[in-house]
Amino acid sequence: MARREVQPGQKYQQTESSSVWEVVDLTKDGEGIVHARLLRVGDSTAVKMISVSALKDPRLYKLVGE
Repeated sequence: MARREVQPGQKYQQTESSSVWEVVDLTKDGEGIVHARLLRVGDSTAVKMISVSALKDPRLYKLVGE
């Protein structure tokens, strides 16, 4: 099964948490690795940035909304 591309507006949940995070934007670092900036749904002061490859790993996150 093909994996979807990560896009702004998508919502993800960590597998070990009930918190839902929304992708705000994507950026590429100096080594060419793409990262997603995430805001926690319901708390816009909670921000984190993770690699897109980690976000697409089903052991770590699951897509819960578009």
